Amino acid sequence: MPTTYPRIAVIHHLQQPFLGNAAAPLGEVTEYFDGALPDLDTTDAIVSFGGEKSAWDPEFVPEVELIREAVAHEIPFLGVCLGAQLLAHACGGEVSRLPRRLITWAPIEPLDTDDPVLGAIPPGAHALHWNEDGIEPPPGAVEILKRPQGSRAEGFRIGRLAWGVQFHPEIDEVSLDGWYAEWGELLEPAGKTVAGAREADARHLPGQAALSTAIFGAFARLVRTRPAAPSAHA
Repeated sequence: MPTTYPRIAVIHHLQQPFLGNAAAPLGEVTEYFDGALPDLDTTDAIVSFGGEKSAWDPEFVPEVELIREAVAHEIPFLGVCLGAQLLAHACGGEVSRLPRRLITWAPIEPLDTDDPVLGAIPPGAHALHWNEDGIEPPPGAVEILKRPQGSRAEGFRIGRLAWGVQFHPEIDEVSLDGWYAEWGELLEPAGKTVAGAREADARHLPGQAALSTAIFGAFARLVRTRPAAPSAHA
């Protein structure tokens, strides 16, 4: 039986991988774990999620090369947190350590409401940042989202079909509980308390399904309304 189009590949980097609120708007995907990567000849789009390590870690060299090739062949790409950092790194941007670990909910404001993926973020949206590194996009990239005050890039596009966001619209309550259990000790270096962080979570988690629908849903629609990707090695 022939493969159904489109073929969306999801790359995971966390030890506790999840799709969370991204699952419904993305629809059917093929997931890759533990360093496995998709074949661009049989892939129509890629979503790369977050992880514990930094974009310059040697283990990501194959993925950086894959992303560079995907961008060159205009295979749609969406990077989330580490995935966005890998995109920037692959295309000549800068990924560097923040002066202080960032764990916070911040408002998300589009600068370009016509952008096909990030332009439809709902008014008043907030998103969770859980970052140690920050991004300066490469020359020629377009920043689509307003930077939080004093921060690095929040959301950007490279070329026509590659996007990166520095936050976690996919986060849901179950996954976030796992983060607190695994990395709760990171709150103090970020200047947060469990009580304060949980209070902010209670305010903003209910809005994450709508934020995911706006971002991942727009990306999936874009992919599904394009012709099937030609071979990257044709």
